[in-house]
Amino acid sequence: MMCAAQLKAMAIGIACILAAICVCEGSSLVEPPMTQAPPTLSPAHVRSRLRTNFRASPVSATTTPPRCEYKELMTNLHDRVGILATLDEDQRHRLEVIDKKLDQLVDSNAARMESLKAQQLNFQQRLDSFEHIQRLSRSTLDELKGETDLTLGPRRVRELKQKLSNRRKMKDISRSVRSAPQQYAPLPNSSAGNIDISLTDRLDALATLLTSTALSVRTVQEDVFKLTQAINRQRRLSHRRVPPNLIGQPGAAAFPAYPRLSPATSCLQYYLSVQGILKLQLTPESESFYVACDGDWTVILNRSSDEINFERGWLDYKDGFGNLAGDFFIGLNKLHALTSAAIHELRIVFEDFDGHVAYAGYSTFAIGSERELYPLSLLGRFQSDLSPSAGDSLSYHAGAKFSTIDSDNDNCLDCSCAQRYKGAGWFNNCGTSNILGQYHQQNYAKAGESGIFWDTFQGKDYSLRRVRMMIRPIGEEEARR
Repeated sequence: MMCAAQLKAMAIGIACILAAICVCEGSSLVEPPMTQAPPTLSPAHVRSRLRTNFRASPVSATTTPPRCEYKELMTNLHDRVGILATLDEDQRHRLEVIDKKLDQLVDSNAARMESLKAQQLNFQQRLDSFEHIQRLSRSTLDELKGETDLTLGPRRVRELKQKLSNRRKMKDISRSVRSAPQQYAPLPNSSAGNIDISLTDRLDALATLLTSTALSVRTVQEDVFKLTQAINRQRRLSHRRVPPNLIGQPGAAAFPAYPRLSPATSCLQYYLSVQGILKLQLTPESESFYVACDGDWTVILNRSSDEINFERGWLDYKDGFGNLAGDFFIGLNKLHALTSAAIHELRIVFEDFDGHVAYAGYSTFAIGSERELYPLSLLGRFQSDLSPSAGDSLSYHAGAKFSTIDSDNDNCLDCSCAQRYKGAGWFNNCGTSNILGQYHQQNYAKAGESGIFWDTFQGKDYSLRRVRMMIRPIGEEEARR
């Protein structure tokens, strides 16, 4: 592409050529027609005649200057060259912008590749550790099997003896009790060892009977549960058929109160949980999933160590990751389903490395769907009555879309907040908190913006030790549940 200086130089050169052509066009040099061959003259005679002609015939003062039409062409050419120079400047600016964006894209891809390499290395290390543990377990099992075979005999023989013993026990259980004939009565001098063996067999048979009874009871319980569900459905259908003006009036049939055995829909039913883990099913059509409960609060985020890497991509944050018994993130899909099924409030618990605990709460909390890029669509009033209070460092993020290291959805035009903060979150430009950042166990007081910080609690440079993010449904309907 020709630069502006070269275009201007070319324009000046063409203008000079046109001016010269114009001057040549304006000169009145008219050559008379040749009627006969000119006489042969010597060079001295020719020079004498030319000198005489130039002295004798001066240019008349009344001669009109020649008209030159190349001036207009020169003006038009100059204008076009100026336009070309302007277009050239614009194209150069656009190329510079494209180069800058390409550099940013290369940097972004390099950061993503480094993150993927780190995750791959971490996965490979865990896989190697798992294989090592598996090899140790196999060797230990082989040793135990060998010792067992040496002590108790070959495995197949023991299995056969166990089967024969079980069959004999089942026969003894199914056999009716009857008095033993006199000829089979035990002799007075029978040894105590035989009596102990018979007692052991009977105890084993009784244990087998109790096990089978427990299985039968469990089957009956499942049948009762299914029957109760069918009765509840029938009761709801019957309730719909009764006119509203008859319900609660004298003479109206009272419906029996059956126990509510429907699946849990929130941690308000935490009494159904096992070691703090509860299985939820929000609607009869939706898939069930497990959550961690802290009382009647549903834990959606827990961070207390650097065992789990939170610098992850969009798919990981969409589905969730980690261990419900340790550090984890519940997943944006589940969080959207929970906050869409009922209105929730938000509670965040912080702890620094000196043991100081603080709280931040918001009256309402909800996020949007994946089609909307999971925005922080609902964030209510900050609950300043919680003590000790960590302050409000989340309201600045209200309405922002969720961003990860491979999906930049923030409002920063010339940066990626997720890459800058080494994590993910609802970033605006960029933010006043970073609870999904990197965990810093060393130099936590000067970790900077990449650490786990809450601006109104210890500032942006301090990386916190523990963070727990919880939600709880509010409203009368969920409270009745």
